[in-house]
Amino acid sequence: MAVGTVLLTVFLLLVMPEGVRARLKSAIGGLFLPAVSISTTGKAALESLGQLGVSDRDPFPTNQTLDQGPGAASSITELQLENDRLAGENKRLRDAAGWEQRIPWETRLARVVGRDPFNWWRRIKINLGTNKEARLRLNQPIISVRGELVGRISEVGPLTSWVLLVGDPNCRFSALLKESRSQGGIVSPRQYSADPRVVELTYLPNDIEVRPGQAVVTSGMGGAFPKEIPVGQVVDSWVSKNGLYTEARVKLHANLNQLENVRVLTKY
Repeated sequence: MAVGTVLLTVFLLLVMPEGVRARLKSAIGGLFLPAVSISTTGKAALESLGQLGVSDRDPFPTNQTLDQGPGAASSITELQLENDRLAGENKRLRDAAGWEQRIPWETRLARVVGRDPFNWWRRIKINLGTNKEARLRLNQPIISVRGELVGRISEVGPLTSWVLLVGDPNCRFSALLKESRSQGGIVSPRQYSADPRVVELTYLPNDIEVRPGQAVVTSGMGGAFPKEIPVGQVVDSWVSKNGLYTEARVKLHANLNQLENVRVLTKY
Protein backbone atom coordinates (compact mmCIF):
# COMPACT_ATOMS: atom_id res chain seq x y z
CA MET A 1 0.00 0.00 0.00
CA ALA A 2 2.84 2.35 0.77
CA VAL A 3 4.51 1.60 -2.57
CA GLY A 4 1.23 2.08 -4.35
CA THR A 5 0.64 5.40 -2.62
CA VAL A 6 4.09 6.69 -3.60
CA LEU A 7 3.64 5.59 -7.22
CA LEU A 8 0.21 7.23 -7.37
CA THR A 9 1.62 10.48 -5.98
CA VAL A 10 4.44 10.50 -8.51
CA PHE A 11 1.99 9.82 -11.34
CA LEU A 12 -0.29 12.64 -10.24
CA LEU A 13 2.67 15.04 -10.05
CA LEU A 14 3.69 14.14 -13.57
CA VAL A 15 0.25 14.61 -15.12
CA MET A 16 -0.66 17.77 -13.20
CA PRO A 17 -0.22 21.19 -14.80
CA GLU A 18 2.96 23.09 -13.93
CA GLY A 19 1.19 25.78 -11.79
CA VAL A 20 -0.70 23.21 -9.69
CA ARG A 21 2.45 21.12 -9.23
CA ALA A 22 4.41 24.17 -7.91
CA ARG A 23 1.70 25.06 -5.39
CA LEU A 24 1.58 21.49 -4.14
CA LYS A 25 5.36 21.40 -3.63
CA SER A 26 5.17 24.61 -1.59
CA ALA A 27 2.42 23.22 0.61
CA ILE A 28 4.29 19.96 1.25
CA GLY A 29 7.51 21.90 2.05
CA GLY A 30 5.65 24.13 4.53
CA LEU A 31 4.66 21.06 6.51
CA PHE A 32 8.32 20.24 7.17
CA LEU A 33 9.56 23.83 7.97
CA PRO A 34 8.58 23.79 11.66
CA ALA A 35 10.53 20.60 12.19
CA VAL A 36 13.58 22.04 10.44
CA SER A 37 13.36 25.29 12.47
CA ILE A 38 13.07 23.40 15.74
CA SER A 39 16.08 21.32 14.83
CA THR A 40 18.19 24.37 13.93
CA THR A 41 17.15 26.29 17.06
CA GLY A 42 17.90 23.34 19.25
CA LYS A 43 21.35 22.98 17.76
CA ALA A 44 22.14 26.68 18.35
CA ALA A 45 20.91 26.42 21.94
CA LEU A 46 23.08 23.39 22.59
CA GLU A 47 26.11 25.22 21.20
CA SER A 48 25.41 28.24 23.45
CA LEU A 49 25.06 26.00 26.50
CA GLY A 50 28.33 24.37 25.65
CA GLN A 51 30.08 27.75 25.47
CA LEU A 52 28.87 28.85 28.92
CA GLY A 53 31.51 26.74 30.57
CA VAL A 54 34.31 28.10 28.38
CA SER A 55 35.32 31.80 28.75
CA ASP A 56 38.46 33.89 28.46
CA ARG A 57 40.54 33.99 31.59
CA ASP A 58 40.84 37.83 31.37
CA PRO A 59 38.63 39.37 28.64
CA PHE A 60 39.66 42.94 29.51
CA PRO A 61 43.21 44.41 29.79
CA THR A 62 44.28 45.02 33.36
CA ASN A 63 46.22 47.88 34.87
CA GLN A 64 48.98 45.45 35.69
CA THR A 65 49.56 44.84 31.99
CA LEU A 66 49.49 48.52 31.16
CA ASP A 67 51.96 49.41 33.90
CA GLN A 68 54.65 47.11 32.63
CA GLY A 69 57.55 48.25 30.46
CA PRO A 70 59.64 51.42 30.11
CA GLY A 71 57.08 53.05 27.82
CA ALA A 72 54.48 53.11 30.58
CA ALA A 73 56.96 54.62 33.03
CA SER A 74 57.84 57.43 30.61
CA SER A 75 54.14 58.14 30.04
CA ILE A 76 53.58 58.48 33.77
CA THR A 77 56.56 60.85 34.04
CA GLU A 78 55.22 62.99 31.20
CA LEU A 79 51.81 63.15 32.88
CA GLN A 80 53.42 64.24 36.16
CA LEU A 81 55.42 66.96 34.40
CA GLU A 82 52.32 68.20 32.59
CA ASN A 83 50.39 68.20 35.86
CA ASP A 84 53.13 70.23 37.58
CA ARG A 85 53.19 72.70 34.68
CA LEU A 86 49.41 73.18 34.80
CA ALA A 87 49.50 73.57 38.58
CA GLY A 88 52.20 76.24 38.32
CA GLU A 89 50.30 78.09 35.60
CA ASN A 90 47.10 77.93 37.65
CA LYS A 91 48.91 79.39 40.67
CA ARG A 92 50.37 82.24 38.60
CA LEU A 93 46.94 83.08 37.19
CA ARG A 94 45.35 82.96 40.65
CA ASP A 95 48.04 85.24 42.05
CA ALA A 96 47.61 87.60 39.12
CA ALA A 97 43.84 87.69 39.59
CA GLY A 98 44.22 88.39 43.31
CA TRP A 99 46.78 91.13 42.66
CA GLU A 100 44.55 92.76 40.04
CA GLN A 101 41.72 93.05 42.56
CA ARG A 102 43.98 94.94 45.00
CA ILE A 103 45.43 97.61 42.69
CA PRO A 104 43.77 100.97 42.02
CA TRP A 105 44.53 100.89 38.27
CA GLU A 106 42.94 99.22 35.27
CA THR A 107 45.22 96.90 33.30
CA ARG A 108 45.18 94.78 30.18
CA LEU A 109 47.06 91.49 29.85
CA ALA A 110 49.51 91.20 26.95
CA ARG A 111 51.77 88.42 25.71
CA VAL A 112 55.47 88.90 24.98
CA VAL A 113 56.01 87.87 21.34
CA GLY A 114 59.57 89.02 20.63
CA ARG A 115 62.79 90.75 21.69
CA ASP A 116 65.09 93.20 19.97
CA PRO A 117 68.09 91.10 18.77
CA PHE A 118 70.36 94.18 18.98
CA ASN A 119 69.05 95.25 22.40
CA TRP A 120 68.01 91.94 23.96
CA TRP A 121 67.89 93.04 27.60
CA ARG A 122 66.22 96.40 26.98
CA ARG A 123 63.33 95.96 24.51
CA ILE A 124 60.49 93.47 24.16
CA LYS A 125 57.54 93.24 21.77
CA ILE A 126 53.97 92.61 22.95
CA ASN A 127 50.91 91.46 20.99
CA LEU A 128 48.78 94.60 21.46
CA GLY A 129 48.71 97.78 19.38
CA THR A 130 46.57 100.68 18.22
CA ASN A 131 43.71 98.53 16.90
CA LYS A 132 40.21 99.21 18.19
CA GLU A 133 40.31 96.41 20.72
CA ALA A 134 43.49 97.50 22.57
CA ARG A 135 44.07 101.18 21.62
CA LEU A 136 47.54 101.42 23.17
CA ARG A 137 49.46 104.69 23.16
CA LEU A 138 53.02 105.85 23.69
CA ASN A 139 54.58 105.85 27.17
CA GLN A 140 51.91 103.67 28.82
CA PRO A 141 53.46 101.93 31.86
CA ILE A 142 54.13 98.19 31.66
CA ILE A 143 54.21 96.01 34.75
CA SER A 144 54.72 92.29 35.33
CA VAL A 145 51.82 89.94 36.07
CA ARG A 146 52.68 90.31 39.78
CA GLY A 147 52.61 94.11 39.59
CA GLU A 148 56.34 94.93 39.40
CA LEU A 149 57.62 97.69 37.13
CA VAL A 150 58.87 96.49 33.73
CA GLY A 151 59.04 99.59 31.52
CA ARG A 152 56.98 101.74 29.18
CA ILE A 153 55.71 101.60 25.59
CA SER A 154 58.18 103.24 23.20
CA GLU A 155 56.70 102.33 19.78
CA VAL A 156 53.13 101.45 18.83
CA GLY A 157 51.97 99.57 15.73
CA PRO A 158 48.54 98.37 14.59
CA LEU A 159 48.88 94.90 16.17
CA THR A 160 52.12 94.96 18.19
CA SER A 161 54.10 97.41 20.32
CA TRP A 162 57.67 97.77 21.58
CA VAL A 163 58.33 98.12 25.31
CA LEU A 164 61.40 99.91 26.66
CA LEU A 165 62.59 98.03 29.75
CA VAL A 166 63.67 99.65 33.01
CA GLY A 167 67.38 99.02 32.45
CA ASP A 168 67.52 101.05 29.22
CA PRO A 169 69.29 104.46 29.48
CA ASN A 170 66.22 106.12 27.91
CA CYS A 171 63.88 104.78 30.60
CA ARG A 172 64.80 107.18 33.41
CA PHE A 173 62.17 108.03 36.02
CA SER A 174 61.73 109.33 39.54
CA ALA A 175 61.71 106.84 42.43
CA LEU A 176 61.90 106.91 46.21
CA LEU A 177 62.94 104.78 49.16
CA LYS A 178 59.68 103.48 50.57
CA GLU A 179 60.89 103.58 54.17
CA SER A 180 62.32 107.12 54.34
CA ARG A 181 60.33 108.58 51.39
CA SER A 182 63.57 110.09 50.07
CA GLN A 183 63.39 110.75 46.34
CA GLY A 184 65.96 110.06 43.67
CA GLY A 185 66.22 109.05 40.05
CA ILE A 186 66.52 105.58 38.48
CA VAL A 187 69.16 105.40 35.74
CA SER A 188 70.91 102.60 33.89
CA PRO A 189 74.13 101.24 35.46
CA ARG A 190 77.10 103.54 34.86
CA GLN A 191 79.45 100.62 35.35
CA TYR A 192 79.22 97.25 33.62
CA SER A 193 77.04 94.72 35.39
CA ALA A 194 76.55 91.09 34.36
CA ASP A 195 73.06 91.16 35.89
CA PRO A 196 70.51 92.91 33.60
CA ARG A 197 68.23 93.39 36.61
CA VAL A 198 70.61 95.91 38.26
CA VAL A 199 69.97 99.67 37.93
CA GLU A 200 71.10 102.68 39.94
CA LEU A 201 69.22 105.08 42.20
CA THR A 202 71.00 108.44 42.25
CA TYR A 203 70.62 111.99 43.63
CA LEU A 204 69.70 110.79 47.13
CA PRO A 205 70.45 113.19 50.00
CA ASN A 206 73.64 112.53 51.96
CA ASP A 207 71.93 112.87 55.32
CA ILE A 208 69.75 109.75 55.00
CA GLU A 209 70.57 106.16 55.84
CA VAL A 210 70.57 103.82 52.88
CA ARG A 211 70.66 100.13 53.80
CA PRO A 212 70.65 96.93 51.71
CA GLY A 213 67.17 95.46 51.41
CA GLN A 214 65.28 98.75 51.45
CA ALA A 215 62.32 98.82 49.05
CA VAL A 216 62.30 101.20 46.08
CA VAL A 217 59.02 102.28 44.45
CA THR A 218 57.98 104.82 41.83
CA SER A 219 57.41 108.32 43.20
CA GLY A 220 54.77 109.46 40.71
CA MET A 221 56.78 112.60 39.93
CA GLY A 222 56.88 113.64 36.29
CA GLY A 223 53.82 111.61 35.32
CA ALA A 224 55.75 108.78 33.63
CA PHE A 225 54.52 106.15 36.10
CA PRO A 226 51.86 106.20 38.81
CA LYS A 227 52.95 106.26 42.43
CA GLU A 228 53.95 103.21 44.50
CA ILE A 229 54.71 100.68 41.74
CA PRO A 230 57.31 98.26 43.20
CA VAL A 231 60.68 98.67 41.50
CA GLY A 232 63.29 96.69 43.47
CA GLN A 233 65.53 96.52 46.54
CA VAL A 234 68.74 98.31 47.48
CA VAL A 235 71.89 96.18 47.14
CA ASP A 236 74.53 98.66 48.35
CA SER A 237 75.22 102.42 48.31
CA TRP A 238 78.08 104.98 48.13
CA VAL A 239 78.68 108.71 48.05
CA SER A 240 79.08 110.25 44.60
CA LYS A 241 82.52 111.29 43.40
CA ASN A 242 81.80 114.98 43.93
CA GLY A 243 80.33 114.24 47.37
CA LEU A 244 77.08 116.06 46.67
CA TYR A 245 74.66 113.12 46.84
CA THR A 246 74.35 109.39 47.55
CA GLU A 247 73.91 106.66 44.97
CA ALA A 248 72.76 103.06 45.35
CA ARG A 249 72.54 99.90 43.31
CA VAL A 250 69.02 98.51 43.03
CA LYS A 251 68.06 95.01 41.93
CA LEU A 252 64.76 94.97 40.06
CA HIS A 253 61.93 92.78 41.29
CA ALA A 254 60.87 91.81 37.75
CA ASN A 255 63.04 89.22 36.04
CA LEU A 256 63.37 90.83 32.61
CA ASN A 257 64.73 87.63 31.04
CA GLN A 258 61.69 85.53 31.98
CA LEU A 259 58.86 87.75 30.82
CA GLU A 260 56.12 85.79 29.06
CA ASN A 261 53.10 87.93 29.95
CA VAL A 262 52.90 91.55 31.10
CA ARG A 263 50.19 94.05 32.00
CA VAL A 264 49.58 97.40 30.32
CA LEU A 265 48.24 100.10 32.61
CA THR A 266 45.26 101.57 30.78
CA LYS A 267 43.85 103.91 33.49
CA TYR A 268 46.00 105.26 36.33
